[in-house]
Amino acid sequence: MKYIFFFFCIGLTFNGFCQETVDKDSTYITSFKHKIILKANINTQTESYSIQKNDTENFSLTANNNFKFTLSANYEFLGLSIGFSPKARNLPYKTSFQDIKMRLFVKQWIQSFQYRRVRGFYRDGEILENVQEQFPYFKTISWNGTTSYVLNPNFSLKHVLFNTEWQRKSAGSLIPNLRYGYQRITDRIDSLKEVQNIYSISLATDYYYTWVIENNWFVTPAISPGIGLRFTDYNLDKFNEQNTLFTTALNLGLYFGYTSPNMVIGANFNFDSKASNAKTKTNIISDRSYAKLYFGYRFNAPASVKKQVDWIKEKVKK
Repeated sequence: MKYIFFFFCIGLTFNGFCQETVDKDSTYITSFKHKIILKANINTQTESYSIQKNDTENFSLTANNNFKFTLSANYEFLGLSIGFSPKARNLPYKTSFQDIKMRLFVKQWIQSFQYRRVRGFYRDGEILENVQEQFPYFKTISWNGTTSYVLNPNFSLKHVLFNTEWQRKSAGSLIPNLRYGYQRITDRIDSLKEVQNIYSISLATDYYYTWVIENNWFVTPAISPGIGLRFTDYNLDKFNEQNTLFTTALNLGLYFGYTSPNMVIGANFNFDSKASNAKTKTNIISDRSYAKLYFGYRFNAPASVKKQVDWIKEKVKK
């Protein structure tokens, strides 16, 4: 059962891409899909986990990368972003961080896939003899996917999140999301390997509304409540523990910025809250706020890139 929903999600995605959608009103949205947009951003999102030491005691682990940088490129129906983080100068040990995302844009459907790897954590809040306790072998690897559908064809989620379109008139939309993923958390305890596998699936209904101000400026608040299931499988030597958890989530966002035919600049503020009906050995820390600043530039695609993407489009149509 743990694996069935992955195949279900993939099938649902490609079936949805084949459905017809209502045409957009060009007075509401200007498309830049035939241009490449390169974008760079910096954000303050942290990576933290709650560790259950025993029945009554737990503590938090946090990666030492206070800032993350992301470079992204979007063109036609394809998008790719790569995230990395520099070493924190105020700490003597390293956190290794990788974040790769691929996106597909087909009319009102948006499909994303993500690979994320983080290694090297320290105990949060506890300093003994001016040294924070290190967990250099604590590592997380995750593969995630999200399938989204924008119900209102005159609202552009691509404008808010990816800047491949330009919202010209104020509009909003409900956006159903199906999210699914697999995460593997590993560590070493007294030379023994500790492993936790987490399979998750959730449904969320986002609502975004973009106010267009003086044509080029915009403000977009967003809310995203969600519910789901999480299957965990914990192993340490011969000990094994499995749990099925009911999860809830709430994301609040505020997006604002400036858009022109060639340039975009803006900022996002997000608040994430996650909870489950039981505690496992390792949990994602709930209630995190973070901010992001970004700058992007649009330009015409080189002939070689356009030729390759046109070839892919022809193959898909066949």
